[in-house]
Amino acid sequence: SMENEKSDLTLLNRRQLNITGVKKIKSSEPEQIVLLLQNVGLVIGGVDLFVVSASIETGEVSITGLIKSMRYTGITDKRKFSFKNIFR
Repeated sequence: SMENEKSDLTLLNRRQLNITGVKKIKSSEPEQIVLLLQNVGLVIGGVDLFVVSASIETGEVSITGLIKSMRYTGITDKRKFSFKNIFR
């Protein structure tokens, strides 16, 4: 359904980020967390980042720490971002 394809980001005071529509946590480091959404990657940069909760069933992920940046990958430059490598 379209509801499952949807992804929402809610940032609370730059200290907590709640995300829906997450398919997979690709990597989690204190300074960078990479998530896979329906058809795009989301790179979160910051300080002391930590995944406090994650549900594969609902696709909801909560991250705490100081959020400094969020950027999507795979939309503008498909040459550097291959979906084939991710969704094996």
